[in-house]
Amino acid sequence: MRLVPHSLGGRLALLLVLAVVGAQAAAFAMFAHESSRVGRAAARTQVVDRIATLVRLLDTVQPDTVPSVVAAYGSPRHRFTIDAGSLVPEGAMGVDETRLARRIDRRMKADVSQARIALVERDAGEDTPRGRLSDRPQALRVSVLLDDGRWLNAEAPLALRTPPWIRIALIQVLASVVAVLVVVAIANRGIVGPVAELATAAEMAGRGAAFEPLPERGPRELRTMTAAFNVMQVRLEAFVADRTRMLAAISHDLRTPIASLWLRAEMVEDGELRSAMVRTISDMGRMVDATLAFARDDALAQESGPLDLAEMVRALVDDHVVLGRDVTVASPADLQFHGRPVALRRALDNLVENAVRYGDRARITLERGDDSIRILVDDDGPGIPADRIEEMFAPFARLEGSRNAETGGTGLGLAIARSAIRAHGGDVALANRGGGGLRADVSLPA
Repeated sequence: MRLVPHSLGGRLALLLVLAVVGAQAAAFAMFAHESSRVGRAAARTQVVDRIATLVRLLDTVQPDTVPSVVAAYGSPRHRFTIDAGSLVPEGAMGVDETRLARRIDRRMKADVSQARIALVERDAGEDTPRGRLSDRPQALRVSVLLDDGRWLNAEAPLALRTPPWIRIALIQVLASVVAVLVVVAIANRGIVGPVAELATAAEMAGRGAAFEPLPERGPRELRTMTAAFNVMQVRLEAFVADRTRMLAAISHDLRTPIASLWLRAEMVEDGELRSAMVRTISDMGRMVDATLAFARDDALAQESGPLDLAEMVRALVDDHVVLGRDVTVASPADLQFHGRPVALRRALDNLVENAVRYGDRARITLERGDDSIRILVDDDGPGIPADRIEEMFAPFARLEGSRNAETGGTGLGLAIARSAIRAHGGDVALANRGGGGLRADVSLPA
């Protein structure tokens, strides 16, 4: 599980929430520390004052009423008992405790040291006589020597109950986080939303898909960027349309003289010369058609839509099997994809043609991953030298040295295949298999 979100809005919300919570936590920690320090000092002072008052009170009452006075003077937080011994051992006082003990002495009888104070850290499981020791983790113990030789022992916890301001601080943090999330939601609508739309449109433009101009909304810089993107798309579409019309005209004009040359070659009386001329003109016609198809890239003119890759590949395999070629496929029952069927079929057909021509057979495998679709085309041919694999994707690059279309093709099949696949946001790579043969690995975004 990823703790950091992928989206811009999610990361913005996370950073702002962490900043708010961190600032509130730091302020809360400082306030809690000061409040605890002041509360402990006030608690010590309160215990000291209550002890001094109780001792003066005991001096004014009858001896038989002392137990009832001590019991009535106590509280759930302050416990008082009269015992034969001191609750605080002699010599257990530190500097602060000695100062508080002198304060009690001054409140009772000047210059007479008869009070002892100790601050103790208690364990929850410490065994303590009931009614004398507190179950709090930290407590202040006070023992004062009375005139009759007995000791007035008191103990009060210094750990205060959770004050209401802690709940107020938690509510404040929660309110701050809610306010931040509201701000992020507004930012998502006005900033992150248009940015996400622009990113999606850019991806669609990279695949050659048609879409309506994006609405210009959000901050000024974002509106300017969106307007520039819309203008760029219009210019690109106009450029592609002009180039397509121009190449279509060139294609028509070239086919006419080629057809004329063909007719004239058929009139040559020398049979050997006529066959050579017809073969050359035929190769020239195929090369012109392939060149124009590559340059025109007419796949861009086709609308993108949903299709079943598995069904398309099975139909492609059936067409090759009808021609007597050894082509097989292993694929799931269906494999949905969004793209241009003609362009993808032509790209895969080129890969299968190469596998059959140079590797005797083609074995096609379709796999779907979490974020990609893989189409593998394996053959049993001699493969390609590793240093020339990337070169084979260049236009007119051929491993076979002759210019014969029957043996070496036109050198445009892989270039056309890569162009069509990259137009769908994917890529194609060639690799020699360990057991012999060549593998064409096509990856498409799922």
